[in-house]
Amino acid sequence: MMILGNRSYLCILFLISCNSLDNSPQKNTYHFPTISGSTMGTTYSVKYSTDIKSSDDIKQNRNKIEEILSDVNMQMSTYIADSEISEFNRMKTTEWMDISEDFAFVVQSSFEYYKLSDGLYDITVMPLVNLWGFGPDKFIDIPTTTNIDSVLAFIGQDLIEVESNRIRKKDPRVQIDLSSIAKGFAVDKIIESLNYDNIFVEIGGEVRSKSNEKIWKVGINTPSIDNISNEIEYIAPIKNGSIATSGNYRNFYIDKDNRFYHHEINPLTGYPIMSKLASISIFTETSCMEADGLATALYMMEVNDINSFFEETDIEGLMILVEPDMSFKKIVSENFPKN
Repeated sequence: MMILGNRSYLCILFLISCNSLDNSPQKNTYHFPTISGSTMGTTYSVKYSTDIKSSDDIKQNRNKIEEILSDVNMQMSTYIADSEISEFNRMKTTEWMDISEDFAFVVQSSFEYYKLSDGLYDITVMPLVNLWGFGPDKFIDIPTTTNIDSVLAFIGQDLIEVESNRIRKKDPRVQIDLSSIAKGFAVDKIIESLNYDNIFVEIGGEVRSKSNEKIWKVGINTPSIDNISNEIEYIAPIKNGSIATSGNYRNFYIDKDNRFYHHEINPLTGYPIMSKLASISIFTETSCMEADGLATALYMMEVNDINSFFEETDIEGLMILVEPDMSFKKIVSENFPKN
């Protein structure tokens, strides 16, 4: 019997609370509408402050949000048959394909994380993701070494090219998966489109906030496969910035021999990452897409290498490690938002 654990609809991070802009009765005329829904196999939530108390205003914002999310899905969702990415993945040639500006931008951005991680972050990992049962294709059984080796022959981000608004494969068998940064990109699009002074946007646990006074408090889940009730391990207060998390406890399965497999696949070996790192949360003062991509890229690396990265850059992070007794140990970089 195989035990499946796919709880992508639960957020790794979520908004706990926020301080009010002004506690005085005379000045505090702000309202805090929340718009939420489903997208990308998970949920989204948008909260902002406004002095306009109008259902029409909320409706207009909801329509704008839904339009953005629909556009991103039609470009980058592998679960939509006629999306741009699905069309590209079905192509059996090495000819150029015209793509949207946003799709091209996200693919081009992914090369930064590919280089940073020495190939451990790789959007051409899609066939391996499917092989291991974590993609849209029907999962049959754990792959054999022969299966893995045959797929590794066409894994590698150097097997795709992007120029302006077009893309091509150097090997027609190549397929790509942008799930590691598409949510972060969508968060950025929403927050930039709505353009409020105080706003918090979250999609599937990837968050970005903008603030001129407000502190948004973000809860980071305890990274346990038994954490059905969303217990909190850490609370990060943020104003202007993004937090994204990668972990091994939301999308996994356990086989009949009690072996644990999770969805982060090493594109160099073809096997799921084996690490004592249960989750890593990245804080940046820039885009959520950057935090999203870095969280995935760094999760694939050794803990010592991750620590060195934090010391050598202005990127901040929280690592939660699993100890031998199954307790958790937190390693927090110097300027990560304090608990």
